[in-house]
Amino acid sequence: MAPILCLVSLVLTFHTLSAAASNNPKSTNRGVKWIHHGRSVLVHLQIPGLPLWNQEEHIGEDIPSALILNFTVTPDNRTLLLQDQAFLPLPNPDTPPRLNAFQTSESVRQFHGRRKTNYENCPSFELDYERTVHPRDDPSIQYYNHHPSLTLNLLGAGIEGYNTLLKRHEQYVVKVTLKDNNAANGGHTTNPPNHSFEIEDVRLWERWPNNPWVGPDELPECTWHSWRCEEFGDTPWYRYIYRQDFDEFGKIGSLKHDLIRRWKTMNQRLGFWQVILLIFVVSGMTIIPPVYGAYKAVKKIKQLCKRREYRSQVTEWEIDDEEGETLLYGNDYEVDYREKEKYIVEDIKQQHETGVSISQKPLPPVPTQNT
Repeated sequence: MAPILCLVSLVLTFHTLSAAASNNPKSTNRGVKWIHHGRSVLVHLQIPGLPLWNQEEHIGEDIPSALILNFTVTPDNRTLLLQDQAFLPLPNPDTPPRLNAFQTSESVRQFHGRRKTNYENCPSFELDYERTVHPRDDPSIQYYNHHPSLTLNLLGAGIEGYNTLLKRHEQYVVKVTLKDNNAANGGHTTNPPNHSFEIEDVRLWERWPNNPWVGPDELPECTWHSWRCEEFGDTPWYRYIYRQDFDEFGKIGSLKHDLIRRWKTMNQRLGFWQVILLIFVVSGMTIIPPVYGAYKAVKKIKQLCKRREYRSQVTEWEIDDEEGETLLYGNDYEVDYREKEKYIVEDIKQQHETGVSISQKPLPPVPTQNT
């Protein structure tokens, strides 16, 4: 019984280790050739499913091919170039660089045995790619002992109107590890950046499962409701760079892209100062009417308030006049104006007939103490 249990335990352990090994991507440095150690390197990246382009007949042939990538540090050591374009840090994160790569039918062995590094006679493919940097290349974040790692995952390629998506799991990704000498040995990164890069290591890693292919239809739709349609909250804004989604003005569909495109078009057609004048006139036509309407409304409200206040004062004056002209008679001590008018008419009539006015009647005698 014991041997059977041991055998079962060994089988389960082997299965667990095999599963763990299958989930951990493998890496290799085959296809990596240093031109100048620490400064420049060529990468031979095999692309399964990408046909070899025939430049004479302008068609793709079913022949295994690879793309050649060139990573180089600038002479001042501040920037890492990919295909002679600034790739880390990005000069303008709003418009990621458009990449091209030469295609070759060379095998890895032929690539390492090749003395020349010139591939200008080979077909050049435009690339779609995924760009990630760890730790993220945000200049506002301060890093100590800075060793950034750049991962490049090619997602698509195109040439002369032919485009294809690079979906195959067996494709490798390129991982470049750098050392920032200005942020080592107690130093730290700064904003704006002041790097002193050198390339520490370059390896090819299996794409699956850490860097799966993500297609353009899987990305969120970009509309003018968003300023940039960014994928990160800070720079660099984008991770997945598809050629169809970007142009010289930024990400197509975003509000910023639309405004910059319109501004440049108007500037080219009318001229800078004419555009400024047009903006001033349009702004005046847009802003002045509401402001003038608000001014008129406030003025009207003030007039109504003054009129209401005036009416209130007139009412108080009328009440005071009525109280002053009120006559006091009898036990009620009140008499209205009609009684007053009646009294005056009778007085005038009696005075006309008798010559004696009611108001001129003799007063009753003053009472004495005896009475």
